[in-house]
Amino acid sequence: MLKEWGTKWSLWPVHLVTACCGVELAHAYACGYDAERIGSLNYGICRQTNLIIVEGAITRKMARVLRITWEQMPNPKFVIVMGACGIKGGLFKNSYHMVRPWDVVPVDVFVPGCPPTPEALIRGIVALQKKIEGKEDFDKFEEVSIEVEKGKVRKLPPLKEFRVENPAVVPNVERGRDDYAKTLEDVLGVRVYTVGKDHYYAFVDDVKRSAEILAHLGFDNVKDVNVLDVPHEDTFIVEFTLHNYENYKLVTLAKRISRKNPKVESLSDIFPSSDYMEREMHEFFGVVFEGNKWMGRNFLLDVSTPKFPLRKDFRLESQSIEEERPFLQDFDGNLDVTKLPDEFVKGDEYILVVGPQHPGSGHMRLIVKLDGDIIKDVIPDPGYVHRGVEKIAESRIYIKNIPLVERPCITDFANYDICYVKAIEEALGIEVSERAKYIRTILAELCRIGTHLYDAGILSIFLGHSTGFMWAFGLREFVCEALTILTGARVTGSFIVPGGVRWDVSDEKLRRVREIVLAMRRRLEKFEKMFVKNPTVVARLENVGILSKKDAKELGIVGPFLRASNVRHDWRLKGYEAYDCVDWDVVTAEEGDSYARLLVRVEEINQSIKIIDQLVRDLPSGETKVDMWKLTDLVLPLGEFVSCVEGARGTIYMSIVSDGESTTPYRFRIVTPSWYNLRGFVEACKGERLADLQAIYGSFGYFPPEADR
Repeated sequence: MLKEWGTKWSLWPVHLVTACCGVELAHAYACGYDAERIGSLNYGICRQTNLIIVEGAITRKMARVLRITWEQMPNPKFVIVMGACGIKGGLFKNSYHMVRPWDVVPVDVFVPGCPPTPEALIRGIVALQKKIEGKEDFDKFEEVSIEVEKGKVRKLPPLKEFRVENPAVVPNVERGRDDYAKTLEDVLGVRVYTVGKDHYYAFVDDVKRSAEILAHLGFDNVKDVNVLDVPHEDTFIVEFTLHNYENYKLVTLAKRISRKNPKVESLSDIFPSSDYMEREMHEFFGVVFEGNKWMGRNFLLDVSTPKFPLRKDFRLESQSIEEERPFLQDFDGNLDVTKLPDEFVKGDEYILVVGPQHPGSGHMRLIVKLDGDIIKDVIPDPGYVHRGVEKIAESRIYIKNIPLVERPCITDFANYDICYVKAIEEALGIEVSERAKYIRTILAELCRIGTHLYDAGILSIFLGHSTGFMWAFGLREFVCEALTILTGARVTGSFIVPGGVRWDVSDEKLRRVREIVLAMRRRLEKFEKMFVKNPTVVARLENVGILSKKDAKELGIVGPFLRASNVRHDWRLKGYEAYDCVDWDVVTAEEGDSYARLLVRVEEINQSIKIIDQLVRDLPSGETKVDMWKLTDLVLPLGEFVSCVEGARGTIYMSIVSDGESTTPYRFRIVTPSWYNLRGFVEACKGERLADLQAIYGSFGYFPPEADR
């Protein structure tokens, strides 16, 4: 009995965040919930723990990490699985990169939800404690009769996917014409199509030469590398979308290549920002980018994943809720560590492998090359939370993709929703009412505040400042409360739809949200004094991990991390939603160090509060209602539709290619802020001391589910 009693009150979870449910797990151990009061304390080292809390989806690549971590834990040891993705697969049930957690480790308790609330997780911990004691705990329900007022019978809308055989794939459908297209034609010597506002498209024979010309015109970075698979024409269309930080223009250089010998020139020597995206397309489609040294290697996917999963001849198993269906893959139990690159091992420097399980947050392996304690180079090994968002989106009707596109970053769900529906609205010419725009902007800024606070809390953990973590997540509870008032959910609201929002929000609720946000100001000031201006924090971050303005632009960095290097770039300046109706400032800094990256985001929280205050005070009246029935069988016109918005961590880029007849996207592409900023983190580490690695990592707000998608 004494042993069981001691185990019950000493459940110490290992710090292994496996998916996006980890956001609510963090809240469960922070202010307001404090799971430590029931004997559960997070530890960073697996050999000192006896509990793993599996947060949601487990990928093939993460399965090995989970098993190795579990193997190293002392007995007795326990496993809790939280979230729909971990229990039944959730939105990712038919993904090509998923496994079942209980095929990897034995599970003691399941906690349902998407994601489960902190209260639900704590209840799961209590259930495990009762199980350890040998008690059986069942929920008891009482039957009550409730009189329901009879009304109109609601039928389920049709949700059938329809796909055309041998569809037309024409990404360069012209929509208008302007003078800049003529300017581009003069310098490129080819026909240039205006495919959207400030977006131009050209098929070229020499991609590299055309890219060099655009570089001379001021284009700084590659915003996307994409591949369209057209098997019935035996063709790949490879797209490089270049971007100019100054004028926000996008130019897509496209080239048709054979599927049998898929080779195209790499742009990574001209635009380093192209490198990681070329690796993606090589891995997903088998396209060889000549000149990119990474060809032939895996980057995001596990070695056991089926080859080229984004090709059209690779079909996902249909998802069914009527019958039990297994996940596509079975975990093979192979625990071998991924092989290190040969050129990395052959040098004289020391090699240190950090992660994927480590005392800090996150799930990415870092291969660090050291000369003494000075970092010479870092190779990131991402993909541990790659759940196949793009492939799944191509198998679903447009409206069903709204919950899906939120999952890369559930703390910033509104900005992801806006990016997705904005592409659909522009494609169909849908007008959004002013009131709906105001409500959507309020949601976007609440998510910005919540994401910055989440990142500040995780940075606190990296710096060993547990009080900062408690304060940041205590402040985040204000945001979660406001989001619940507006959408009914703490995260993943799925509230923004093409044409507006799911339902109107009363003025009374909006005033309550304004009161909550304004009440945060004083607490935020205390947080700044206690954490942001703490001498120890300043010493750890100041003049550490410096990223120059030139490097930030060349590497394609985005968001507050770009602005911390003194580049004034923010998609909100383009005036989408209600941003042109309020007064706000773009926050920049000159230093480009880890401390500047923190300060910029803290000040952005103040700007977001200022924006929400104005929006609620000036909220117009009018309709926000959207006929949801009309959204169930959407068919977009022929062409490609690109949307960019300013998420909390930077640019969110989405592209939808439609064949003009199907009710599902022919190709869906998403590039996220954490993916753009990964190269910046790698560059900022070079020349710094190993002891500063975690501080630099935390200063970039890297969120693995967001990067891996």
